[in-house]
Amino acid sequence: MLRELSVRNLAVIESVTVPFGPGLNVLTGETGAGKSILIDALTLLLGERAQTDAIRAGAEAATIAALFEVEPKGPVAALLGELGYAPEEPLILRRELSRAGRSRAFVNDAPATLALLERLGEALVELHGQHEHQALLRPARHLDLLDGYAGLLPLREDLRRRYEEWATLEAELAGLSEADADRARREGLARTAIEEIDAARVAPGEEEELRVERRRLQHAERLFEAASEAYASLYDDPASAVTRVARAAARLRDLARVDERLAPVVEGLEAASVQLDEAARSLRGYRDGITVDPQRLEEIERRLDELGRLKRKYGETVEAVLAAREARARELETLGRGEERARELTARLAEIREALERDALALSRRRERAARELARRVIAEIGGLGMADAEFRIRLHREPASQGGLAAGPERWQVGPRGVDQAEFLFAANPGEEPKPLTRIASGGELSRTMLALKVLLAQHDAVPVLIFDEVDAGIGGRTADTVGRKLRQVARSRQVLCVTHLPQIACYADHHLRVEKAAAGERVRATVQPLGGEERIREVARMLGGEAVTDSSLRHARELIAAARARAAK
Repeated sequence: MLRELSVRNLAVIESVTVPFGPGLNVLTGETGAGKSILIDALTLLLGERAQTDAIRAGAEAATIAALFEVEPKGPVAALLGELGYAPEEPLILRRELSRAGRSRAFVNDAPATLALLERLGEALVELHGQHEHQALLRPARHLDLLDGYAGLLPLREDLRRRYEEWATLEAELAGLSEADADRARREGLARTAIEEIDAARVAPGEEEELRVERRRLQHAERLFEAASEAYASLYDDPASAVTRVARAAARLRDLARVDERLAPVVEGLEAASVQLDEAARSLRGYRDGITVDPQRLEEIERRLDELGRLKRKYGETVEAVLAAREARARELETLGRGEERARELTARLAEIREALERDALALSRRRERAARELARRVIAEIGGLGMADAEFRIRLHREPASQGGLAAGPERWQVGPRGVDQAEFLFAANPGEEPKPLTRIASGGELSRTMLALKVLLAQHDAVPVLIFDEVDAGIGGRTADTVGRKLRQVARSRQVLCVTHLPQIACYADHHLRVEKAAAGERVRATVQPLGGEERIREVARMLGGEAVTDSSLRHARELIAAARARAAK
């Protein structure tokens, strides 16, 4: 559910924060007040491409933010997890637009891409009334709506999983078949590689150890000389550091009895004497362990050359060479059991093919029955929404299968992950017209009301939590407007609904009423949003009934409308 929308410096909006609540949220106001700008702001937040001229004049940037409540185990939370975001409650989306053309997006303060916002937007909000945002204009969505209505989505999901298994196994079998002709050559290459790597007895970390040892042998004389000189300076020479520090400590030890301030100095010298002695002993052991061994150095060089040759053939590191050896071993195993695996795959593919063809046909038959029923019910619904003569049909069509592809039925229809069917909604607004695809409908109001009818029928199956209707009242009034209001309220029982309207018959059904106003502020114009309740709401409905001059008659009529709507909604 959308809890709050904040907009800064967008078009005529300087700064507004709009609260929303559960159920039906209605936005009203004069034409041009900025109602649709709020809807535009929400679409921008959810991934719509932005133009810099949308930023308010005089401002360098615009910001849009929204706070959503998300069900912890719902589809939106699952999508957030899939996208790598913690499914927090609440969910905060933010987008920043700059006049320089840059755009930044955030999900719970973590950076996000527009594509990600768009995916979240599809799961959070469905907008009806503007052609470019309507799911009804995407025929690919029509089958989803039909299957949702008929309760066929679980069956379709089972079919999809089976189809994906078939496609995976088919690709594996094709790979095995392709490998048959080349099997002997590949087996020979794999065995040669394994024997070569095994003969070299490559060990992880060996190369680095050899390089360290080589450096020591290459510089053995220098290391010996340096260690001997340092040892002499510390211990062997008559004026060595150990001797001189010990002498200084002994001299000051007696004097510390005279002046106790020397005691810490003596302690430090004694500690230094111990450390110098330990360092000298370590240096002596290190020096005595240094050997000059040209033969060993030559062995190391040969071994490093051998490892380098293997790396040039099998990988950039010793670990990569070992990984290549394991890969060749797996390849040998696969090649060795290729025929057996091919028989297994062929048998399994036959089982899956039979099940897919059977289930795809059964799904198609259920879709045909559901399409007739849904079309009949949509016609009944839109008849009450001011389109009594409209015609609505659902056309199911199939494609012939390609050679060797999955096919079902005597007509050999192509079976895909969603079965054999494609669906398309057809509509005719006037009697005598041949129904045409919804994409060719000119009226946003007709399209919006058609979707409203579908939403009434699909409310229990649709997972999108927020529905927005922007032009649902276009070209209607009176009794039809009241019916639209009742239908919106009906849909809002299971979804949050936002509706921009000019009609009081719709506004009176609101659970939450918001008025958008545009007022002059000096030489500028800015929009404000005011939640309405009690008498303020009655006055707004009265204004919608009779214009700016609110009269006692329009107020009385407004009270009657709201009371009647409340009574009808309670039934």
